[in-house]
Amino acid sequence: MDAALTVLSTLKQSNPSLTTDEDDHPFTECANFADNIKGMGYSFQTHWHYVDQPYLSDGGSLEDYPLFVELPVNVVDALTDLTAFLKGEDMSSSTYITQIAAKFPDVADQKSFVLRLIIHYVGDIHQPLHATAEVNEEYPKGD
Repeated sequence: MDAALTVLSTLKQSNPSLTTDEDDHPFTECANFADNIKGMGYSFQTHWHYVDQPYLSDGGSLEDYPLFVELPVNVVDALTDLTAFLKGEDMSSSTYITQIAAKFPDVADQKSFVLRLIIHYVGDIHQPLHATAEVNEEYPKGD
């Protein structure tokens, strides 16, 4: 926990405007961070919060719904790359890490930002509406 708090402290010091919701308990207080920053120039991570596993409520197959397109980014791949990055793996070709690095040249800030995203996304994956998309005649692109 001490190591995580140390990682979190970096962004709080270098970019305090991003961490205004964090006070004495940053590990829990940063849980809504990824949603809060979307309107602050960090909307690039909007589609990283969920994965649209198609639920075909009318039956059939995906061929019946050509308008439904799975996004090239999702929370599963994001969490995989973000955790690998925190473990020290070379993730320089990851679309997730390259976009974060473009905003934060300092690696310590990148790690601090990444840890906040991981905390948020782990919560997101436990929400059913972040894990599926209803696809049917009413919602041929997904709901």
